[in-house]
Amino acid sequence: MQEAQKLAHDLAASLDAPIPVVVDAVAEPGDIEMRLTGPSARLGREGYRLDVGGTLTISAPTATGLFYGGRTVLQLLHQSRSIPSGVARDWPRYPQRGLMVDASRTVYSTSWVLREIRRLAALKLNVLHLHLTDDQRWAITSRAFPDIVGSHPFTVGDIHRILRLAHRDHVTVIPEIEMPGHMAAFLKKHPGLILKPTGLVPPSTSATYTTDKLDITAPAALAAMRRVLEEYLPLFPGKYWDMGTDEYLSPAEYPIFPQLATYAIAKYGAGATPADAIHGFINWVDGIVRSHGKTLRIWNDQVGGTGRVPVNRDVVIEWWDSFSPFGDTVTVSPETLIAHGYRVLNAGWYPNYYTSAIGPVSGKASLPGVYTGWQVNEFDGNEFGKLVSSMQKVPASSPGLLGSALSIWGPLDETAAQTASGIEPHLAVLAQKTWGSPPPATAYSGFTRDARRVGLPS
Repeated sequence: MQEAQKLAHDLAASLDAPIPVVVDAVAEPGDIEMRLTGPSARLGREGYRLDVGGTLTISAPTATGLFYGGRTVLQLLHQSRSIPSGVARDWPRYPQRGLMVDASRTVYSTSWVLREIRRLAALKLNVLHLHLTDDQRWAITSRAFPDIVGSHPFTVGDIHRILRLAHRDHVTVIPEIEMPGHMAAFLKKHPGLILKPTGLVPPSTSATYTTDKLDITAPAALAAMRRVLEEYLPLFPGKYWDMGTDEYLSPAEYPIFPQLATYAIAKYGAGATPADAIHGFINWVDGIVRSHGKTLRIWNDQVGGTGRVPVNRDVVIEWWDSFSPFGDTVTVSPETLIAHGYRVLNAGWYPNYYTSAIGPVSGKASLPGVYTGWQVNEFDGNEFGKLVSSMQKVPASSPGLLGSALSIWGPLDETAAQTASGIEPHLAVLAQKTWGSPPPATAYSGFTRDARRVGLPS
């Protein structure tokens, strides 16, 4: 009840006109009433019902549903001060809809993040994934390892501000602390934990990819990562934790680090491969994350190639690419992952990347084509400088398909303010696709016109 009253207060504060918003009171003509109802299989945990007559009633099984009903009312009132009478029921098709922000390669202020949370909420998007560490910068303060922290980091106070607003606006914040790859910012200060080449290093191998890898065979490295996890896991109250894992090692690099094969065989038995060592590390982190009541998430390009040790089935897979020169030679398809019991988020390069162009690969998808030609159950990636021509599809109704997210990857040749403006239309299209309601217009031009009419970014 207290949550509903708070929502009513926030909705009333958002209205330009003094329309009373009441909870469990006798509504007068012209009032907006909010009611929490019992569970509904049809509406789920985010759906709601609008009844418009002499009064307007928003009813929902949860406070989240009431919140989204309130966003719809604001959109309706942005068009007109009168709303046609009738009944509407609305609920999302996919449970996870959101935005990933690379806060390592680009410095984003706390106020920038807060504005994005408000935008996500207006679009009924519910996930903010903060990529907080990478080779370039460790973007969050640390008590355990203060020497690794980069310039302009998020402080604990900043994180608390972000989490408070996210909670109010029904947005889940998912932190990502990269390991065991993309760790150059950490390992530069702790070089004794680097996975050192003990085999033949080809002249063409970039130094970056021999200095960004944690030695997952070393007890000291595991102890350090446990300290990192135990510091940050309690800071974020959400149900998810992301460890990245992408681009740690490709099969072509196995001969550079033969100690991984030796370690895998000693730990898991004959037939074990370096991939099993990597999966064992992922599962080790998963155990720590689960002990804190959270679910682990990872990128998809180190899941295959196993001989004996699969990645735990409770881990969520964020599918971003069909091939990475620094990960598995051939990644496991979304369909196969779901068939094996994994839950999968569509974060595929096309159309979900907002980044700089890489050679012939566009960093930003053409939205008219996305609006008319792409659906959440269609996965696509990047393959050696060209977009994959054929989509990998899974059933649109598969319970293993969680939804989709837009990913901002730096560095970008634009300011943070320009990025905020640039992602607006991408988020609007993503909201339409992931919510799954009938498209308001056939062509993208009509969609942008309708979005402006209801006060949404277009």
